Amino acid sequence: MSAGIAPDGPHAGLGGLCEDIRGALEGWVPGMLGVHVHRSVSGPAEVARLVGAVAEAAEITVLPGDGATARAELHAAAAGSSSAAAGRVGTDVRAELAAVRAGCRRAAVALGLRVPVVF
Repeated sequence: MSAGIAPDGPHAGLGGLCEDIRGALEGWVPGMLGVHVHRSVSGPAEVARLVGAVAEAAEITVLPGDGATARAELHAAAAGSSSAAAGRVGTDVRAELAAVRAGCRRAAVALGLRVPVVF
């Protein structure tokens, strides 16, 4: 896989990546951080708001496992989702969202949660 190409995963396209991120967060965020995850997100801007809210909640929550790593991953994911939402020239939105999805998964692993492997 080249650096500029995001993996397709179970859902292809921007909408699918957004839904993958929402689904990943829905699996562990409510129980760990008490953040409500909306049933669907319609694009990178909503993903940015959701991931930002999760990162902010992680700052004020005592986290199990490697909380510092989880917080760092969530903040990096929030920055990436903001970049994707801004759609700046030269930004590969699919790659940014794939990185956000990976960061959210790494945060969950840092908290000691099981994260399914998806091919």
